[in-house]
Amino acid sequence: MEERFYSRLGRALKPGVIARVVLAAFERARRGEKLISLTGGSYDPMSLPVKEVEEVLRDIPPEDWRGILQYGSNLGSGRLRAELAKFSGEAGIEADPEGEIIVTTGSQQALDLISRVFLDPGDMVIVGSPTYLQALASFRLYGADVEAVPLDDDGMRIDALEEKLGELSAGGRRVKLLYTVPSYQNPTATVMPEHRRRRLVELAEEYDFLIVEDNPYGYISFEGPMPKPIKAYDDVGRVIYLSTFSKIVSPGLRIGWAIGRRGFIEKMALAKMNADICSDGLSQYVAAELLRRGHVHRLIERVRRVYREKRDLMLESMELHFPEEAEWREPRGGLFLWVEMPEGFDADALLDEALKRGVAYIPGSNFYTDPNVRNYLRLNYSYPSMEEIAEGIRILGDLLREALKS
Repeated sequence: MEERFYSRLGRALKPGVIARVVLAAFERARRGEKLISLTGGSYDPMSLPVKEVEEVLRDIPPEDWRGILQYGSNLGSGRLRAELAKFSGEAGIEADPEGEIIVTTGSQQALDLISRVFLDPGDMVIVGSPTYLQALASFRLYGADVEAVPLDDDGMRIDALEEKLGELSAGGRRVKLLYTVPSYQNPTATVMPEHRRRRLVELAEEYDFLIVEDNPYGYISFEGPMPKPIKAYDDVGRVIYLSTFSKIVSPGLRIGWAIGRRGFIEKMALAKMNADICSDGLSQYVAAELLRRGHVHRLIERVRRVYREKRDLMLESMELHFPEEAEWREPRGGLFLWVEMPEGFDADALLDEALKRGVAYIPGSNFYTDPNVRNYLRLNYSYPSMEEIAEGIRILGDLLREALKS
């Protein structure tokens, strides 16, 4: 009975692998059992800025509360946009806070707004292969045709992209958007070098498409400063830049932002009016104060240190427990480890047994346009404790060895 009431978009909404893992965790908790989650990119619980946020809330003057509790601009708090302009300027991105920055409810809302504003059914979007699973879900939800370009150790292969663009152009197909996570990419943790970033902007001008640069992880660099964003090389307004507090400050504050050409940001603000009118006033006030007081830079240094330690432990545990057939590269930043198993290995089929044994991961097929690529796993080291990392990798390593022998 229910199906006939749904729209095309409603029918397209299906529970994904994250929902499956969450349900398994709930069921195990109900039985008094734990589940070690090596899945989503959640913040380290012990590093959350509890004291810093308490300090900001304690210091709010009475006159500011009236503004906080009232409706706000659909572009976001002016105070926060001004601070974000300064913050982004440190990375080489110049933006007018009055019209070139919009605050969103996490960067996932920014992806949704971009899909609404720029994509018609059948429009062409190019992504890396593999890429962030929720970006794929957003583009597909709005009916886009998604074409994949392979990655190598330096991120999206520009030679393969140029070949793809030439083929599509010769066939009369125009690319509307290119989506990329150039710094500590999700899921592979690769980093695009400067010459590829510059060439990407040149190709966008040559073939007349927009670049959506998603940068949730760039600040979490274990070897020096954050790589310079693609947006910093954009002199013509081809790049829409996204970032978020979720990985560097707090996912619960739900603060993301987009920077782009004024007309693009205005359209996204109009779409946001139809979604939620405006973002939460209290979260925006706290975010602005955390930036103004210098807490954000200190928090970034804290999580860099913590995540580097966790990464090192995960790598050591994998060397000890994973089968020799498994391959991976050492992440230089970000939150994830990407594991390649031999051809024919099915990480999707193994997930149920892993959940039964008390450990969860994300099968790599979820990051590909082709769901038949099944011999990869994405592991997260930011959320689990050191003890959980050691135990979870031991359990998973035993399971991988057994699966290879069967």
